[in-house]
Amino acid sequence: MPAELVMHDNRLIGTWRSDKRRTAQEIRARRDIPAGKRAKLVSLFGKLTLRYTRSKCYATFDGSTDIRPLRLVAKDPGGVVVIGTAPLTGQDLIYHIRFESPSGPSAKPPYYWISLGRFREYFRRVQRRRPTTR
Repeated sequence: MPAELVMHDNRLIGTWRSDKRRTAQEIRARRDIPAGKRAKLVSLFGKLTLRYTRSKCYATFDGSTDIRPLRLVAKDPGGVVVIGTAPLTGQDLIYHIRFESPSGPSAKPPYYWISLGRFREYFRRVQRRRPTTR
């Protein structure tokens, strides 16, 4: 597909980190997941960092970075739909990413979430550090 026809959304571009606190709130609210499993599940979150460009997703977990192709196929005021590649199988997966306010074409939302079956995993935008001047 020619570069000028590739869909992108500036709200997604940048670095995002799994938000353990918000994801844990979501998991703990689920009474259909046994308490012991909820605690173990919560321990898995907050370790993943994702960096999105127009065509790739850089996933860093436990110091190891995996680079996968990424294709944005739809967007609306609330979010985007991307097709990414599953790390273990190499199969295409569809991800529905829902942004939390602020909204608007140039706004950079501070959070997004994706559905992981019975609960949502939240991500927060990582702000780039600005150099300090003296």
